[in-house]
Amino acid sequence: MEYFKLKFYGGDMIKKVAIFLSLICLLGGTLLQPSEAFFIKKKKIVNKQVTEAVDESITKVLVVEIYAGWCPACRNIQPTLDLLQKEEPNIKFVQLDVSTPSKATKSAELAHGLNIVDFYKLNKSKTSTVGVFKPSSRKLVAVFQNNNEIDDYKEAIQKALEPEST
Repeated sequence: MEYFKLKFYGGDMIKKVAIFLSLICLLGGTLLQPSEAFFIKKKKIVNKQVTEAVDESITKVLVVEIYAGWCPACRNIQPTLDLLQKEEPNIKFVQLDVSTPSKATKSAELAHGLNIVDFYKLNKSKTSTVGVFKPSSRKLVAVFQNNNEIDDYKEAIQKALEPEST
């Protein structure tokens, strides 16, 4: 009986464990890597969102909010922005979420697609910032910081709708 215990816990078992761990190490690198297919699908979804936002924003005033879920000022202005969306049919509202690094990366892609990269780069660390842009030209008309006065936004939207002087 003593011999059986030594042999079971001895060399044979150690060899089996070593082989098992070696296989885990060899295969673990590929098993722990995320699937390329997942990221391709995810990228297509992000690209589709960018395309839809770009298509709609060409004819409408673009209102962009730099947002973070943890930002109290963002929560402060949200009811005003929600009301603005309901009352102003000629705007395209885009929220650039910078709550996490992955969301900030998606927002950077969206900003690039909308041709407002400079605005995003300058304001990505300033949550509750709202920019109003002219349709098609993407000229920045107004920037607001933690402003919940709806009339200020409406005035900027009207200014954005005015024809550009040449």
